[in-house]
Amino acid sequence: MGELRSCGLLRHREARTLWVASAFASAGMWLLQIATALFVLSVADASTLAVVQLCGALPGLFATPLAGWVADRLPVRRVCLACQGVQVLAAIGMGVSALHGDLVSMALLFAVQSAAMAFWAPTRQQWLYAVVEPDLRQRANAALGSLNGAMVIVGALGAGVASALSASGGVFAAASLFGLCCAALVLLREPGPALSSEDVRLRSTGHGFLSGLVAGFAAARHYPLARSVIWIGIAWGFIGGGYTVMVSARLLEDLRGPAMAVSWAFVLDGTAVLVATMMAGRLAPHRRLTVWGAAYVVQGLAWTAFFLVPDLATALVILAVMRFAGGFIVGLDTTILLETVPEGLRGRVMALHITTYNTMARLSLAALGLLLGAVSLQVLGTVAGIAAALGGALWWAFARSLRTEDSDRD
Repeated sequence: MGELRSCGLLRHREARTLWVASAFASAGMWLLQIATALFVLSVADASTLAVVQLCGALPGLFATPLAGWVADRLPVRRVCLACQGVQVLAAIGMGVSALHGDLVSMALLFAVQSAAMAFWAPTRQQWLYAVVEPDLRQRANAALGSLNGAMVIVGALGAGVASALSASGGVFAAASLFGLCCAALVLLREPGPALSSEDVRLRSTGHGFLSGLVAGFAAARHYPLARSVIWIGIAWGFIGGGYTVMVSARLLEDLRGPAMAVSWAFVLDGTAVLVATMMAGRLAPHRRLTVWGAAYVVQGLAWTAFFLVPDLATALVILAVMRFAGGFIVGLDTTILLETVPEGLRGRVMALHITTYNTMARLSLAALGLLLGAVSLQVLGTVAGIAAALGGALWWAFARSLRTEDSDRD
């Protein structure tokens, strides 16, 4: 809430309520992710968890380009309410599947939830920019980014406690949080942003989904900074796809930690991200690119170290360092991506960013499921971390030229 106050969002009833709704949505997402992982690992192994998460995530990947087009062209309030409502029903169904031990139905409903969730990020971002002044957007993005860290903590603790009481308890708790998000959104009216003539032209260009995608790709080519953010997202994709699976399996299977070690890890994860996103919101504009590139390198190196240390305590400390670096990425990512993109294309460009990241993440998750039987988790994690660090280093090396290119364009 301190970050919310510092960025001026408390002055905007719509933005304040949107922040609260986002808190419920983020907590529900993390609670569902962690509770599902704990349940599957309690009845199966890490490779099965990888398959369940992959089955549940692929529809979200395919839905994301459509979500960007929808965010740019349809009423954002209706879309947000619809996607959260579907998540409520899907999570309830997942809880019932867990009660019956039906992993197939659980994975299918996870797919429905993932597809619905794909519409949330680009549509919520359009809604936020419609109610927040341009000079407050960096801090507003950081305030929303800090929710990710805070709600990871809520999700980890909630999943640990609820799953200890009932195998499906965490999943049903996630459904209730999605419902609270819907209740908050109902209190808001449809925003009516004042568009420039250029934005009106961009929104009216093309009348179909395919033309919307083409416009998103064209914008990414036209704006070098946005294009670079989309490409660097692939570096985190090497890690992000199997993050929950690999952290859980590393702590429980390799390091022989107790079941609560997973909850401890995600509490540290959330705390580190929360602190870093608050710091990111206060960075001077000229420091953004340097800090963002360095954070990608540190994140990859720390992920590598996480799989090389021999004891649980050190692994948890290194994971916290990694997520602290990741918090700067979360806090600055959207601001850097969209600062040079016209409003009429922001939804499609953001959806393109999410799609490229998710594509790499799903490929990473699929590879993880296939390779775990032949290659050790330690080797896979080390290779993924090195690849992510190299990707960040390459972006960092070209950051100065990107800034110069944008300046020349202006």
